[in-house]
Amino acid sequence: STTTQLHVQKEKSTAVLICPAQFCVPSDYEEFLSTLQKKSPKISSSSCVANLPRSEWIKVARQLPTSEFFTSNLNNAKTLQWYFDAIEEGLANIYASESEDTEVTLIGHSIGGWVARSYLGGLGRSSTSVYRMTMDRCKSLVTLGSPHKAPPTALVDQTRGLLRAVEESEECSAEGLKQKGISVTCVGSTAIKGNIFTTDLEEIVATTSYLPLVEDWKNILSSTGVSGDGIIPKDLAFMDSPAKRVELSSCSITGNNVRHAHVLPTPYNLWDPAAPSISLPEEFSWYGSEGVLEQWVDHI
Repeated sequence: STTTQLHVQKEKSTAVLICPAQFCVPSDYEEFLSTLQKKSPKISSSSCVANLPRSEWIKVARQLPTSEFFTSNLNNAKTLQWYFDAIEEGLANIYASESEDTEVTLIGHSIGGWVARSYLGGLGRSSTSVYRMTMDRCKSLVTLGSPHKAPPTALVDQTRGLLRAVEESEECSAEGLKQKGISVTCVGSTAIKGNIFTTDLEEIVATTSYLPLVEDWKNILSSTGVSGDGIIPKDLAFMDSPAKRVELSSCSITGNNVRHAHVLPTPYNLWDPAAPSISLPEEFSWYGSEGVLEQWVDHI
Protein backbone atom coordinates (compact mmCIF):
# COMPACT_ATOMS: atom_id res chain seq x y z
CA SER A 1 0.00 0.00 0.00
CA THR A 2 0.98 3.65 -0.29
CA THR A 3 1.06 3.99 3.50
CA THR A 4 3.42 1.06 3.81
CA GLN A 5 5.70 2.46 1.12
CA LEU A 6 6.01 5.72 3.02
CA HIS A 7 7.38 3.84 6.00
CA VAL A 8 9.86 1.80 4.00
CA GLN A 9 13.15 3.63 4.04
CA LYS A 10 15.40 2.87 1.12
CA GLU A 11 18.83 1.64 2.18
CA LYS A 12 21.46 4.24 1.44
CA SER A 13 24.01 3.57 -1.25
CA THR A 14 27.58 2.99 -0.06
CA ALA A 15 30.69 3.74 -2.07
CA VAL A 16 33.76 1.69 -1.15
CA LEU A 17 37.37 2.75 -1.48
CA ILE A 18 39.85 -0.12 -1.26
CA CYS A 19 43.26 0.70 0.19
CA PRO A 20 45.71 -1.88 -1.21
CA ALA A 21 48.46 -3.91 0.39
CA GLN A 22 52.13 -3.12 -0.10
CA PHE A 23 53.15 -3.29 -3.79
CA CYS A 24 49.67 -4.43 -4.82
CA VAL A 25 47.96 -2.50 -7.61
CA PRO A 26 44.33 -1.68 -8.49
CA SER A 27 44.04 -4.51 -11.03
CA ASP A 28 44.79 -7.01 -8.24
CA TYR A 29 41.43 -6.12 -6.66
CA GLU A 30 39.13 -6.08 -9.71
CA GLU A 31 37.60 -9.50 -9.00
CA PHE A 32 37.31 -8.67 -5.29
CA LEU A 33 35.43 -5.44 -6.06
CA SER A 34 33.13 -7.27 -8.46
CA THR A 35 32.36 -9.95 -5.85
CA LEU A 36 31.78 -7.27 -3.24
CA GLN A 37 29.18 -5.55 -5.41
CA LYS A 38 27.50 -8.87 -6.17
CA LYS A 39 27.22 -9.80 -2.49
CA SER A 40 26.04 -6.38 -1.35
CA PRO A 41 23.73 -4.60 -3.81
CA LYS A 42 23.93 -1.36 -1.82
CA ILE A 43 27.57 -0.91 -2.89
CA SER A 44 27.81 1.79 -5.51
CA SER A 45 29.27 1.40 -9.00
CA SER A 46 31.60 4.32 -8.22
CA SER A 47 33.50 2.13 -5.74
CA CYS A 48 37.16 1.88 -6.63
CA VAL A 49 40.72 1.08 -5.55
CA ALA A 50 43.16 3.79 -4.50
CA ASN A 51 45.35 4.34 -7.55
CA LEU A 52 48.75 3.18 -6.34
CA PRO A 53 51.13 1.79 -8.95
CA ARG A 54 53.92 -0.17 -7.27
CA SER A 55 56.45 2.51 -8.23
CA GLU A 56 54.89 4.81 -5.59
CA TRP A 57 56.33 2.65 -2.83
CA ILE A 58 59.83 3.82 -3.76
CA LYS A 59 58.95 7.12 -2.10
CA VAL A 60 59.32 5.44 1.29
CA ALA A 61 63.05 5.21 0.53
CA ARG A 62 63.33 8.97 1.03
CA GLN A 63 63.15 8.32 4.78
CA LEU A 64 65.81 5.58 4.89
CA PRO A 65 68.83 7.80 5.59
CA THR A 66 67.09 9.91 8.24
CA SER A 67 67.54 9.89 12.00
CA GLU A 68 63.78 9.31 12.35
CA PHE A 69 64.16 6.03 10.47
CA PHE A 70 67.04 4.77 12.59
CA THR A 71 65.31 5.73 15.85
CA SER A 72 61.92 4.32 14.71
CA ASN A 73 60.20 7.69 14.86
CA LEU A 74 58.98 8.12 11.30
CA ASN A 75 56.19 10.65 10.84
CA ASN A 76 52.99 9.42 9.15
CA ALA A 77 52.24 12.67 7.31
CA LYS A 78 55.75 12.99 5.92
CA THR A 79 56.38 9.32 5.08
CA LEU A 80 52.97 8.31 3.76
CA GLN A 81 51.80 11.50 2.05
CA TRP A 82 51.81 9.76 -1.35
CA TYR A 83 49.44 7.07 -0.01
CA PHE A 84 47.18 9.66 1.61
CA ASP A 85 47.10 11.56 -1.70
CA ALA A 86 45.96 8.38 -3.49
CA ILE A 87 43.21 7.90 -0.89
CA GLU A 88 41.99 11.47 -1.39
CA GLU A 89 42.10 11.14 -5.18
CA GLY A 90 39.93 8.04 -4.97
CA LEU A 91 37.49 9.71 -2.59
CA ALA A 92 37.33 12.83 -4.76
CA ASN A 93 36.37 10.68 -7.76
CA ILE A 94 33.63 9.03 -5.69
CA TYR A 95 32.23 12.37 -4.49
CA ALA A 96 32.25 13.73 -8.05
CA SER A 97 29.96 10.95 -9.26
CA GLU A 98 27.73 10.35 -6.24
CA SER A 99 24.90 12.24 -4.57
CA GLU A 100 25.41 13.83 -1.16
CA ASP A 101 23.51 11.09 0.65
CA THR A 102 25.88 8.32 -0.50
CA GLU A 103 27.88 6.95 2.42
CA VAL A 104 31.51 5.88 2.25
CA THR A 105 33.39 2.85 3.56
CA LEU A 106 37.15 2.37 3.48
CA ILE A 107 38.37 -1.22 3.18
CA GLY A 108 42.07 -1.67 3.89
CA HIS A 109 43.98 -4.83 3.00
CA SER A 110 47.13 -5.54 5.03
CA ILE A 111 49.11 -2.28 5.42
CA GLY A 112 46.23 -0.49 3.73
CA GLY A 113 44.14 -1.06 6.85
CA TRP A 114 46.30 0.87 9.25
CA VAL A 115 47.14 3.54 6.66
CA ALA A 116 43.39 4.14 6.19
CA ARG A 117 43.03 4.22 9.97
CA SER A 118 45.84 6.81 10.13
CA TYR A 119 44.16 8.94 7.45
CA LEU A 120 40.74 8.84 9.11
CA GLY A 121 42.29 9.63 12.49
CA GLY A 122 43.95 12.76 11.12
CA LEU A 123 47.61 11.73 11.15
CA GLY A 124 47.85 12.73 7.48
CA ARG A 125 47.23 16.31 8.65
CA SER A 126 44.90 16.89 5.74
CA SER A 127 42.82 20.06 5.69
CA THR A 128 41.28 19.52 2.26
CA SER A 129 37.60 19.65 1.39
CA VAL A 130 37.83 15.93 0.53
CA TYR A 131 38.95 15.10 4.06
CA ARG A 132 36.18 17.24 5.57
CA MET A 133 33.57 15.54 3.36
CA THR A 134 34.97 12.15 4.36
CA MET A 135 34.53 12.98 8.04
CA ASP A 136 30.85 13.65 7.27
CA ARG A 137 30.20 10.71 4.97
CA CYS A 138 32.49 7.85 6.04
CA LYS A 139 30.48 5.43 8.17
CA SER A 140 32.80 2.43 8.45
CA LEU A 141 36.36 1.15 8.19
CA VAL A 142 36.95 -2.54 7.50
CA THR A 143 40.47 -3.95 7.74
CA LEU A 144 41.50 -7.28 6.23
CA GLY A 145 44.58 -8.96 7.69
CA SER A 146 45.97 -5.63 8.87
CA PRO A 147 48.51 -5.35 11.68
CA HIS A 148 47.14 -2.92 14.26
CA LYS A 149 49.73 -3.27 16.98
CA ALA A 150 53.47 -2.75 17.18
CA PRO A 151 54.53 -4.52 20.41
CA PRO A 152 57.52 -2.75 21.99
CA THR A 153 59.03 -6.17 22.77
CA ALA A 154 58.83 -7.37 19.16
CA LEU A 155 62.16 -8.30 17.60
CA VAL A 156 61.76 -5.73 14.81
CA ASP A 157 59.77 -2.54 14.31
CA GLN A 158 59.07 -3.08 10.63
CA THR A 159 57.22 0.23 10.20
CA ARG A 160 59.93 2.23 12.01
CA GLY A 161 57.46 3.93 14.33
CA LEU A 162 54.64 4.59 11.86
CA LEU A 163 52.26 1.95 13.21
CA ARG A 164 53.18 2.73 16.81
CA ALA A 165 52.13 6.36 16.25
CA VAL A 166 48.77 5.17 14.88
CA GLU A 167 48.30 2.76 17.77
CA GLU A 168 49.06 5.46 20.36
CA SER A 169 46.79 8.09 18.81
CA GLU A 170 43.42 8.40 20.55
CA GLU A 171 41.95 9.85 17.35
CA CYS A 172 42.94 6.66 15.50
CA SER A 173 41.53 4.30 18.13
CA ALA A 174 38.24 2.51 17.56
CA GLU A 175 36.66 4.75 20.17
CA GLY A 176 38.13 7.88 18.58
CA LEU A 177 36.83 6.87 15.16
CA LYS A 178 33.45 6.02 16.69
CA GLN A 179 33.24 9.59 17.96
CA LYS A 180 33.60 10.66 14.32
CA GLY A 181 30.71 8.37 13.35
CA ILE A 182 32.96 5.67 11.90
CA SER A 183 32.49 2.06 13.00
CA VAL A 184 35.52 -0.24 12.78
CA THR A 185 35.55 -3.93 11.87
CA CYS A 186 38.78 -5.95 11.93
CA VAL A 187 38.82 -9.18 9.96
CA GLY A 188 41.60 -11.67 10.67
CA SER A 189 42.37 -15.33 10.05
CA THR A 190 43.60 -18.00 12.44
CA ALA A 191 44.04 -20.68 9.78
CA ILE A 192 47.84 -20.88 9.54
CA LYS A 193 49.85 -21.87 12.59
CA GLY A 194 53.46 -20.89 13.00
CA ASN A 195 55.62 -23.90 13.77
CA ILE A 196 59.41 -24.08 13.98
CA PHE A 197 59.47 -27.87 14.05
CA THR A 198 57.85 -28.59 10.71
CA THR A 199 58.60 -29.49 7.13
CA ASP A 200 55.39 -27.82 5.90
CA LEU A 201 56.46 -24.93 3.65
CA GLU A 202 53.46 -22.77 4.49
CA GLU A 203 54.06 -23.14 8.22
CA ILE A 204 57.73 -22.28 7.73
CA VAL A 205 56.81 -19.10 5.83
CA ALA A 206 54.25 -18.22 8.52
CA THR A 207 56.82 -18.71 11.26
CA THR A 208 59.38 -16.43 9.61
CA SER A 209 56.67 -13.78 9.21
CA TYR A 210 55.21 -14.06 12.71
CA LEU A 211 58.54 -14.31 14.55
CA PRO A 212 59.69 -10.66 14.34
CA LEU A 213 56.18 -9.26 14.87
CA VAL A 214 54.76 -10.97 17.96
CA GLU A 215 55.03 -9.58 21.47
CA ASP A 216 56.97 -12.62 22.70
CA TRP A 217 58.64 -14.76 20.04
CA LYS A 218 58.92 -17.66 22.51
CA ASN A 219 55.15 -18.15 22.18
CA ILE A 220 55.80 -19.76 18.81
CA LEU A 221 57.63 -22.52 20.68
CA SER A 222 54.71 -23.18 23.03
CA SER A 223 52.21 -25.99 22.66
CA THR A 224 49.49 -23.58 21.52
CA GLY A 225 51.80 -21.74 19.16
CA VAL A 226 50.87 -18.61 17.21
CA SER A 227 48.24 -18.61 14.49
CA GLY A 228 47.30 -16.10 11.82
CA ASP A 229 46.77 -15.73 8.09
CA GLY A 230 50.28 -16.82 7.15
CA ILE A 231 51.69 -13.27 7.23
CA ILE A 232 49.98 -11.41 10.08
CA PRO A 233 49.64 -13.15 13.46
CA LYS A 234 46.16 -13.15 14.98
CA ASP A 235 47.04 -11.07 18.03
CA LEU A 236 48.03 -8.11 15.86
CA ALA A 237 45.04 -8.18 13.51
CA PHE A 238 42.40 -6.83 15.89
CA MET A 239 41.85 -3.43 17.49
CA ASP A 240 40.44 -2.95 20.96
CA SER A 241 36.71 -2.51 21.61
CA PRO A 242 34.45 -0.99 20.35
CA ALA A 243 35.97 -2.35 17.12
CA LYS A 244 34.12 -5.42 15.89
CA ARG A 245 36.17 -8.59 15.62
CA VAL A 246 35.59 -11.10 12.80
CA GLU A 247 37.81 -14.14 13.27
CA LEU A 248 37.92 -16.50 10.30
CA SER A 249 39.56 -19.82 9.53
CA SER A 250 38.03 -21.31 6.39
CA CYS A 251 36.13 -20.49 3.22
CA SER A 252 32.43 -21.43 3.49
CA ILE A 253 32.39 -22.65 -0.12
CA THR A 254 35.65 -24.59 -0.51
CA GLY A 255 36.60 -25.25 3.11
CA ASN A 256 40.13 -24.04 2.34
CA ASN A 257 42.19 -22.04 4.82
CA VAL A 258 41.83 -18.26 4.75
CA ARG A 259 45.20 -16.80 3.79
CA HIS A 260 46.59 -13.29 3.80
CA ALA A 261 46.47 -12.56 0.09
CA HIS A 262 45.51 -13.84 -3.33
CA VAL A 263 48.54 -12.53 -5.20
CA LEU A 264 52.31 -12.43 -4.95
CA PRO A 265 53.41 -8.79 -5.36
CA THR A 266 56.18 -8.01 -7.83
CA PRO A 267 58.03 -4.97 -6.45
CA TYR A 268 60.75 -5.42 -9.07
CA ASN A 269 58.37 -4.80 -11.99
CA LEU A 270 58.90 -1.05 -12.19
CA TRP A 271 58.91 -0.96 -15.99
CA ASP A 272 55.17 -1.75 -15.87
CA PRO A 273 54.14 -0.44 -12.44
CA ALA A 274 50.41 -0.95 -12.94
CA ALA A 275 50.66 -4.53 -14.21
CA PRO A 276 48.85 -7.17 -12.11
CA SER A 277 50.81 -9.06 -9.48
CA ILE A 278 51.36 -12.81 -9.80
CA SER A 279 48.10 -14.62 -9.05
CA LEU A 280 48.22 -17.47 -6.54
CA PRO A 281 46.43 -20.76 -7.40
CA GLU A 282 42.65 -20.58 -7.54
CA GLU A 283 42.30 -22.93 -4.57
CA PHE A 284 43.95 -20.30 -2.36
CA SER A 285 41.23 -18.58 -0.33
CA TRP A 286 41.80 -15.09 1.06
CA TYR A 287 39.70 -12.36 2.67
CA GLY A 288 38.21 -11.36 -0.67
CA SER A 289 37.19 -14.85 -1.83
CA GLU A 290 33.44 -15.23 -2.25
CA GLY A 291 33.02 -17.77 0.55
CA VAL A 292 35.10 -15.63 2.90
CA LEU A 293 33.83 -12.20 1.97
CA GLU A 294 30.27 -13.24 2.76
CA GLN A 295 31.35 -13.80 6.38
CA TRP A 296 32.17 -10.12 6.94
CA VAL A 297 30.46 -8.06 4.19
CA ASP A 298 27.48 -7.18 6.40
CA HIS A 299 29.78 -5.00 8.49
CA ILE A 300 30.04 -2.45 5.66
